[in-house]
Amino acid sequence: MGDLHTWTTVLITDITYGIQGEEAQPFIKTAIEAVKSITIATTPGAFLVDQISILKYVPEWFPGAGFKRKAREWDLLRMEMTEDPFRVTKERMVAGTATPSLASAALEQMDPTKDIAKQEELIKAASVTAHIGGTDTIVATMGGFILAMLMNPDIQTRAQHELDRVLAPGDLPTFALEPDLPYVQAIMWEVLRHQPVVPLCFPHLVTEDDVYSGYLIPKNSIIMPNIWSILHNEDDYPDPYRFNPSRFLDINGRLDPSVKDVLGPAFGFGRRACPGKELALASLWIRIASILTCYRIEPEIDEYGNLAERKAEWYPGLTMFNHPLPFKCRFIPRSKDIEVSLDMNFT
Repeated sequence: MGDLHTWTTVLITDITYGIQGEEAQPFIKTAIEAVKSITIATTPGAFLVDQISILKYVPEWFPGAGFKRKAREWDLLRMEMTEDPFRVTKERMVAGTATPSLASAALEQMDPTKDIAKQEELIKAASVTAHIGGTDTIVATMGGFILAMLMNPDIQTRAQHELDRVLAPGDLPTFALEPDLPYVQAIMWEVLRHQPVVPLCFPHLVTEDDVYSGYLIPKNSIIMPNIWSILHNEDDYPDPYRFNPSRFLDINGRLDPSVKDVLGPAFGFGRRACPGKELALASLWIRIASILTCYRIEPEIDEYGNLAERKAEWYPGLTMFNHPLPFKCRFIPRSKDIEVSLDMNFT
């Protein structure tokens, strides 16, 4: 999904550090590799030390201690991703050439009477967290959307009919039209529900004794809410393993407020809920609506001119980040305004 990674990383780099367009290119590879390392490292059971904790005391050369070498390599990636773009933002602020960003706004609001170095470290940590959090999640969700359209041509057709009714020929969707496109909205919600990007919520610490369904959860327990289970509950979402945006609509084709909200579980809980939720939703909606307006997503054609089999495969097992396995498709322009057909290889 190289194109999606580049597209998303450029956007997040601009928002976080004010580094725009081509200037963001040097930071893209590091960001993508760093996010991949986090995906692997946070997968339960990815390394033997997860089951045999005593391995954390063995030297790096010892059999079974490969995780230590990986950790050292990944720590260098983390430092590079944390330090380099932040340094560019600071240098541009000194030169008076910085564009507005999360990092520049926070630096401008530092309290000169308090520890400057400590404040900068906090801003640096918050910035890189926002950068990481907004990259792979959007890429995985967009990959899931494209794959869902490939596998469900009837749903894609219905969404495009809705767009064609609302948009004038040659126009692109805008946020002002969002209320007039309930089926497009329902597709976005179903993408988030059907294959949640974070199937297991990040660990939370229980701050006081609690009882759930008759089970005591003691204070200081570490819990990981099962988002996958919540979003596949048959009582809330009948036939939950079927990709069906219509589940969010009433008989008149309007959004049905009685259907359980997917955004709460999809974006986390409590104080640790995703702070970039609104940005993510806006970004996803405009991308989904724009792609459906401009292109028809179709299977690739083999060497004999036949359409390839429509096939959907996802990363095996319950991981921290969920994403589709590599797949191929074609983007067919829906109008003469879109100049060429795009063959895209999602790897």
